[in-house]
Amino acid sequence: MIAFKYPFMFLAAAPLLWIAVRNPYHWGSPGQGKMGLFSRLLKYPARFAPFLLIAALTLAAAGPERRVTIAGMAPVVDFAVVLDASSSMLAIDDWDENEIGSANTSNRALRAIVLKESRWKAARRLLRQFISARPNDRFALVMFSAHPVTLSPLTADHRRLLYTLETLQLDSIDDGTAIGSALMTGVRRLSQSTARSRVILLLTDGMQNRGRVTPMDAALEAQLNGIRVHTVHLGRQGVESIYPIDGHYYRLSVDSDPETLKEIARLTGGEAFSADDPAGLERSLKAIDGLEKTALPIDAPWTGKPLALWFFIISAALALLTAIDLIKKRGASPPAWILEKGP
Repeated sequence: MIAFKYPFMFLAAAPLLWIAVRNPYHWGSPGQGKMGLFSRLLKYPARFAPFLLIAALTLAAAGPERRVTIAGMAPVVDFAVVLDASSSMLAIDDWDENEIGSANTSNRALRAIVLKESRWKAARRLLRQFISARPNDRFALVMFSAHPVTLSPLTADHRRLLYTLETLQLDSIDDGTAIGSALMTGVRRLSQSTARSRVILLLTDGMQNRGRVTPMDAALEAQLNGIRVHTVHLGRQGVESIYPIDGHYYRLSVDSDPETLKEIARLTGGEAFSADDPAGLERSLKAIDGLEKTALPIDAPWTGKPLALWFFIISAALALLTAIDLIKKRGASPPAWILEKGP
């Protein structure tokens, strides 16, 4: 899109155009004998040279620029993704009670289940899809187990963020679930944001068992900062899932606290979701994506590439041709065709 930084400069063209109309310019050098072919061809169109010169100078002074949209520089929504990385995220929920027996041993049916996605793989895959679907928003990424770690501050560099999620490995050496500390870290990542909307996306499958900050204290801090928190509880509440332990796979049930997640969402104006398996997580993220489609008007961010130089070049060319013509006519009598009647 072409726009002008100083459109009021067009007003200056009015008196100059009036002078040009009142004093028509005649092209051509008087010389001796008949007019050359070049002079005859330019006799009529060259009368518009002053108008073209005025137009080019006015356009240059008005600051023309080509405006190009910039993605991610003025986002509608800033997100902080807070992702649980405790060892329980290796659990596999997408299985049926009838698929395997009660024995906690490796067998053919169990090995087939193991090939399915764990919570950790599903969360990373679907978060990549979520981020890719929102190219004009910025994201921060916080991973936590016993302690939160900021893997990426707020950024519009989606390629780097997606690569981080793709290569991220779960490290459960310092295991645990510090939901409150992780949520507080997400609040800090968004506290200085100037986006129209700021949102924390908290994904966890457990209950707080590490950290000094309680989830509700962190939720209150988010509320004070005007940050919404959408929570997603992963796993089947009160139901056994498949867990890898020392090279074997066992059916276990891990304590969770979906009620606290619901209270966090309620307090901050967000929504609480429950995902029993990868399909449920996908539905939850799609629902959050729909909730954060803002209805507020926003001007697309842009950068201007100046075009004034081109109009100055055109002005210089026209001025040079006119100056050459005036120099050639200096001190000479007007040619006969100037005295002719008619155009």
